Amino acid sequence: MAFDPQQFLGGMGGLFGGLFGDSGAGYDKYQEWMKQAAAAQQPYANAGAGAIGDYQDWLKGQKDPSKFINDMMGQYQQSPYNTFLQQQAQNAGINAASASGLTGSTPFMQAQQQNSANIAQQGMNDWLQNVLGINTQYGQGQKDLMSGGQNAANSLGNIYNQMGQAAYGKQAGKQQDFWNTIGGGLGILGSFL
Repeated sequence: MAFDPQQFLGGMGGLFGGLFGDSGAGYDKYQEWMKQAAAAQQPYANAGAGAIGDYQDWLKGQKDPSKFINDMMGQYQQSPYNTFLQQQAQNAGINAASASGLTGSTPFMQAQQQNSANIAQQGMNDWLQNVLGINTQYGQGQKDLMSGGQNAANSLGNIYNQMGQAAYGKQAGKQQDFWNTIGGGLGILGSFL
């Protein structure tokens, strides 16, 4: 058999490519970028996980609406503004009653009490609506944190999957370099046979 220069050059290329090439090199840079992406998602995943307990507690508080409302109403205190409105209504009523000679009469006293009760009731209703609105916003905020955390966790899962594939690709590249070295060496030998 005669020397085959094409097989020899192909074998040298495979040998040197296997010995000095690094088929897995690109994966290292990819891994670095993926780690940065994972670090960017982690705070959101943590916030979402942290919101789970608070959201569950909030839901437990909503389990018995009557108890929730009664507990809230037990904390109600009339606002200074409502007290001011009641005083203004009383003063206006007294002035009107004085002008018409009804001061101290039963209809006057009933009207005064009704006006005061209406103002107090409106203040209490306004306060309760505000409390319920804030409570709803709190629950929605916890739910939004969990949703954002779930999205971040899904992204992290994808990132980690890609990192695993990159690690596999890097290892496959190293194996390819090994087999290129073996194949190149055999090609050189074969060129002499």
